[in-house]
This record gives sequence, C-alpha cells and structure tokens, in this order.
Amino acid sequence: MTPRTLFGRTALVIALVSFAFQIFTIAIITYFALVPLGRHATGDFAALMIETAQAWQNEPAAERPWLQDRIGRLHRLQVQDPPGEAGGFTRILPYFQLLEISLSARAGEAIELRATRSDDGEQWYWADLPAGASKVRVGFPASRIDVQPWLAMLLILSVGALVTLVTSAWLARWLIAPLSRLAAATQRIGQGRRPEALAETGPTELATLAREFNRMGEQVEELLANRTTLLAGISHDLRTPLARIQLAVGMLSEKPDRDLIDRVLHDVEGMNELIARCLEVSRDFAEQDSVELDLCDLLSEVAMEFAQAGVDIRGHRGPDCRLRVRPLPLKRILSNLVENAARYGAGQPVDIEYRSVGDRVEICVMDRGPGIPESERESVFRPFHRLEPSRNSRTGGSGLGLAIVRQLANANGWEVELAARPGGGTIACVRVAVEEAAAAA
Repeated sequence: MTPRTLFGRTALVIALVSFAFQIFTIAIITYFALVPLGRHATGDFAALMIETAQAWQNEPAAERPWLQDRIGRLHRLQVQDPPGEAGGFTRILPYFQLLEISLSARAGEAIELRATRSDDGEQWYWADLPAGASKVRVGFPASRIDVQPWLAMLLILSVGALVTLVTSAWLARWLIAPLSRLAAATQRIGQGRRPEALAETGPTELATLAREFNRMGEQVEELLANRTTLLAGISHDLRTPLARIQLAVGMLSEKPDRDLIDRVLHDVEGMNELIARCLEVSRDFAEQDSVELDLCDLLSEVAMEFAQAGVDIRGHRGPDCRLRVRPLPLKRILSNLVENAARYGAGQPVDIEYRSVGDRVEICVMDRGPGIPESERESVFRPFHRLEPSRNSRTGGSGLGLAIVRQLANANGWEVELAARPGGGTIACVRVAVEEAAAAA
C-alpha cells in the first residue's frame, strides 16, 4: 500500500501530517471553544424555558393568549396547552444533550426532550417542565437552533483535504524534481554518455549536490578520455615492437644474428615494462585502506631505491611528519616524479624537500634539466604526451609517468603542480590535504 516512488512517499507523509494536524485542530477548537460556548448557550436557554413555564403557570387563563403571542415573538417559544402526543428522536447534535443536562440541573429532575412535526412540516422540540404542582410543556422549532456543525465540519475537512493534497503534491514535486533530474543524469552516465549540466539552484543541499554531480561528470568524462588515450597509446606502443619482432623472427629463420636477437630481447623487455607499469597503476588505484606513516621514512625509501640505480638524490631530514594516506599511490607519485627528474636532469643531482603550506603538506622534487615551457605544463599530464616528439622510449620515456601522477593525485584529492626552478630546471610538487596529515615538530 506504500507508494514506491520518493515523490509518492513524500506527498503521502505531508498529506497524512496535514490531515492529522487538521483533525487535532478541530478537536482542540471543539473541546476548548465550541463545547464551553454550547454549555453557556444551553444554560441560558434552559433558564428561559423554565422561566417561561413558571410565568405561564402564574398567568391567569385569560391572559395566557397574550403571553403565548409575546414569547413567540420575542423568544420563538411556544407552550403546548393541553400537551399533545410527542415522540422520541435521534439526537445527532450534541446541543440537545447539553440542553437536557441544563434543564435537568435547573429543574431538579430528569428532563427529556420530545419531538413533533407541525402542519407546515417543521420539527418542534418539547420539554415537560415543572411549574409549581403541575408541569408545563414548552417547545421551540428546529429553526431556532439553526446550526449545522456536521456540514461545517464536512466543508472544513473537504476543503482542507483538497488544499492539503494540492500543497503536498506541489511541495513534493518541488523537492523531488532535482533528484529526478539527478537520477536521469546518473542513468546517462551509466550508459556511457555525459549528461547535460544540472542547474545549481534551489535549496543549499540540492544546489551543492548538483554542483558536485556536475564536477563528478567532468571527472568521469576526463577519466574515460584518459582511458581511451591510454588504450590507444598502449596499442600503438605495443604494435611497433611487435612489428619489429615479427620482422626479426622472419630474418632469424634465414640467418641467426646475435645483434638482431638482442634487439628482439630489448623490444620484449620494453613491452614487458609497459605492461608492468599499467598493472602497477591498476593496483595503486585499487588500494582502499589509508595507513599512518612517517613521510621522512617514505622519502628515504624512494631515495634509496633510486640511489641503488645510480641516481644522486639530495635532501635533508626535516621535522617528523605523520601522514594518514594510501601509501602506494603516494609512493608511485613520488617515484614517477623522481624518475622524470633523473631522466631529464642532465645527470645533475635530484633534490627532494617537503614543508607545511597552510592546510597542506607540500612535497617537491626538483631537477636541473632544461625545464618545461609554461605552455606545456598542463599538456605533459596527458597520457603519451612527450616533449620529445620521436616517441622513442630511450629518449622520451613511455609518456605515462606524469599522466599517472595526475590521475592518482585526483583520485586521492591531492594536487600536483609543475613550475620553473630558479637557476634552471623544474619543480614538481604534490600537496596532501592537512586533514590527512598531522605534523609534529
């Protein structure tokens, strides 16, 4: 019975709450306002009826027609003399119960109202009231009460229900519409298509959600573009050595040549290195758990690995810096930056420094190479983009190093930036957010 859509459930909750509040309001008004007013009104009317009965009993028979006419004109009351046949009736209105209670309290005995119907079809209500040693029947027409509380309550509930349903439907649609657009946009992303940007308007929470979704859409599109470029680049880089290997195998079948075999082995080694790098990147992206580590120890580990390969790494141990990060992505970023610095650093030492900058910890790798032109500092982060245009891995690398750095940094909420180093060379810095870092002197 519960609606399945968020719109239906929201509208249902708003409508039920509105109905409950409406009924509660009617009950409060009835109990604290209408019932007290009814008691006062029936008390005064009961007093008037008893006074009329007593006046009638005390009035001489010759003067009673005059009294009958007077109370009829002034109070719309009649005295039935002699009393006729009167029967019971259904007491739908609480007014009759209240009037009977007031009459009984004033008369000192139980008084029960009875009903008759006049020649003109109007209903009359009668009460036999004590007056001295006898009783006098005093009555009033139904038109004297002239109240229709059930009709009033029905109108209130009907109009209230209509207003509640319309308001709840409009409010629910107003609240759910942005979420519906978000759901439709999400389906488009699931189908591999980029949705149109959502309007960043409305309540603060929904505007923030739309803004973050738009940013996510841009990131997903960039990720898909990078993946496409990555696959295309890998295919290209594998096709070239495979073609050379195929040619070499054909030549080796005719005449063995040691130099040709070495070139084949070199091509296989390059292919294996490219595949291994892609597998390493997949592993780095798959790591989920963050651990606490000492940044100095991590930098020392990276420096030691390159020092064993003959790279001159310089740096000094600064204040202990404790970080809570995913270690594999951070180490991969630092290793790629050091590898780039060593490859293009013209044999000069590579410097590594870190420092706290505002709410971040900044780690910089600096070289003394030819530097990167300012116009190319963003382009080098694209997969397989090389400043050296020959696509020769011996001189220009695979073209994946900085692309991997940028993607790993984005995936972890870090920032990577390249800048010119005073005196020549390049500074590559990665900034880790302070909420993931706790520095102690």
